[in-house]
Amino acid sequence: MRKIDTIRKIAAQTGFSQNCCEQVIDSFVETVKEGLIKDGKVTIKGFVSFTVKDIPERKARHPKTGEITTFAAMKRINCKVSDSIKNAVNGK
Repeated sequence: MRKIDTIRKIAAQTGFSQNCCEQVIDSFVETVKEGLIKDGKVTIKGFVSFTVKDIPERKARHPKTGEITTFAAMKRINCKVSDSIKNAVNGK
């Protein structure tokens, strides 16, 4: 399902305009981004939990050339979906 499909479905279910629904979705995404930047964690009970994990700098060897490469430290976002959604997708 694409973003526009989600917007259309929400608009049909709620009676709100597609423009209004798009603004809500865009605001939701921005709010999650801000929460991850500020707090490093965003949890929406019964839906999803996002956490930021620091990945340290590391070295790796290219398998063909043997050249050693350094990968810079970075942040990774982990996403854990609620059990109720997992069960629904798995037909439980």
